Amino acid sequence: MEAFIQYTINGIITGLIYSLVAIGFNIIYASTKIVNFAQGEFVMLGAMLEFYLLSIHIPIVISFLISILSVGILGYLIFSIFIKNTKSKNELTLIILTIGIAMTIRGTSMITFGKNAHPVRQFLPFESITVLGLSFSSQYLIIIFTTLILATLLFLFFSKTLQGKIAIAISENRVACEVFGIDSSKIQALSFFVSGVIGAIGGSIMAPILFAKYDMGLSIGLKGFAASVVGGFGNNIGALLGGLLIGVAESLSSGYISSSYRDIVAFSIMILTLFLMPQGLLGSKDVERV
Repeated sequence: MEAFIQYTINGIITGLIYSLVAIGFNIIYASTKIVNFAQGEFVMLGAMLEFYLLSIHIPIVISFLISILSVGILGYLIFSIFIKNTKSKNELTLIILTIGIAMTIRGTSMITFGKNAHPVRQFLPFESITVLGLSFSSQYLIIIFTTLILATLLFLFFSKTLQGKIAIAISENRVACEVFGIDSSKIQALSFFVSGVIGAIGGSIMAPILFAKYDMGLSIGLKGFAASVVGGFGNNIGALLGGLLIGVAESLSSGYISSSYRDIVAFSIMILTLFLMPQGLLGSKDVERV
């Protein structure tokens, strides 16, 4: 029983990270209808910048803020320079463009930070917490509270604020919104900024557990994408559920069978979901294929 609890809690923590990545996918998709495959690299950059700033003795809170703002600005620039100005607005073209941007960011990070995995110290002054007699990293508390707070704030933003409702309206009919004088490019640029911030937050808070490495964004990005598909693309509550489902399934399969099955389990859940419920657990049936 102790092993089951241990594996489940570890899976919940991993699942929350996947959920943050999935939410990042959703935010950009909500305003642009683009699947941004550079989202995993936002996570990696958050972790690597956190590592670097701490290594030069910048206080942890300042390091955290600099990391997430830097990646947020990068997201804004990616939209303003590449996405906005590309000649073809075809969705497939834009998706391929984000893949190219992801590979460029990954390569640049490898040259800048090296190929080694870098340890990052935990945010809290104590190393571990005890739950039901089992010991866990204190960083788990940071991950749980940060994810829940972010999910709540995003829910309120999209459901209660004018900017959030405009972002949803643009995703449904951008041309009609522009007829009414709405500058859709500003909302879309904002979505890339927010998505970058959320990705960097995920990378920063997970780095003390998984270490920071230049190629960590690929795996995490794909798992986050799978979580978004399972939960229902565009639905943040679904992203949370999808991430938790994949994270717990991964952890239990690793614990009771073998860690070699982690990826198989994660993507099998995604394939099964697409086969049985193409719209995901909580997604809209109106989501377009791209």
